[in-house]
Amino acid sequence: MIRKRVAATLMIGLQGAKAEEMPPLSPLQLAITAILTVAGVALQIWSSAPSRGERQYALQLPSVLLYSLAAALFLFSVFPDSLTEGKALGFGLSGAAGFAAFIMLISFTWLAKTRRRDELTAQLKKVQRENAALRRQLAGERLSGEGPRPLAQSTRYDVPMRGSRRHRIGVVTGNLANVLGIDVWVNPENTRMEMSRVDEPTISAAIRYHGGSRDDAGHLIHDAIAKELAERMNGRQHVSAGQVLVTGPGELLESHRVRKIVHVAAVEGEPGSGYRQVMDLARCARNILLEVDRIAEAGEPLRSVVVPLLGTGGGNSDLRHTVDTLLSAIVGYFDAHPASRIRVVYLLAYTDVQEAVCRIALGARPELSTGT
Repeated sequence: MIRKRVAATLMIGLQGAKAEEMPPLSPLQLAITAILTVAGVALQIWSSAPSRGERQYALQLPSVLLYSLAAALFLFSVFPDSLTEGKALGFGLSGAAGFAAFIMLISFTWLAKTRRRDELTAQLKKVQRENAALRRQLAGERLSGEGPRPLAQSTRYDVPMRGSRRHRIGVVTGNLANVLGIDVWVNPENTRMEMSRVDEPTISAAIRYHGGSRDDAGHLIHDAIAKELAERMNGRQHVSAGQVLVTGPGELLESHRVRKIVHVAAVEGEPGSGYRQVMDLARCARNILLEVDRIAEAGEPLRSVVVPLLGTGGGNSDLRHTVDTLLSAIVGYFDAHPASRIRVVYLLAYTDVQEAVCRIALGARPELSTGT
């Protein structure tokens, strides 16, 4: 009723104004009208960009208001005696205020109806990101009978936490031996804290080999990290699942700029069955980050951590569940410790399938600002 009355009154006022002589327009009024119109057009173009698709309709409202103000200024400059009036909530409005109120009422009504469109657009974009990641995964799969393909190149991808640009979570690809400049390497170890032999295809073996001193032929002559880890065990035969022990980086400090190695008991051995992933992976991740922060608070500049996909090396685990669990634990840790000195945590994706799963999981986390 309010909108009908205001519109009808506006038409009557404008018809009465036609018979009067049109006064000259003020240059200032024309300039302000032009500025409001141009600003409205510019804002509409900016808000229509694909990157703002999740809030595109909401961003259209300021454009409408700018157009309304420009129209009101122009009309009441040309027809200063024209009238618009109406009542809402016991208040009376007339003149330019009535016109602006009418347009704002229409605008907010329209905005309320389009909010659902923005929500649907956001959901659609999320699904599109997941589909794109799945396509990358399918494109990377090998022919039937072949396994996932190891990634030769080491690349990094990280995104910030929503509401806190201080902390980031991401993925680093390829062989850990090719990763440079990350302060802390995590070694997924067994509950006996016995490192793999250097010729085995494991993270533990790579850390042991590259962290030791080697002769000209490449043979390990000083097993620095394994010896220090044995000292940290202090005669114990095993540790509990999720327990962490920290050693120095050995030769990795010079070759890879690594400052600390965090060994976490992420797999348990069983005679005749080999190793299996521990039950509480989230505890492993929390203990890793707690220990790194503890050392950082003591003065060691530890800002970045790379975490392998704990317990997935033998294929006796659910890859997607592992990635989701680790991400949830890392996000939860940063939420609970907003002052954490750690700036970025990377998951290590050794194969193309691991990378695809990690990217899908990152894109599905509402706590992470993954963009488009």
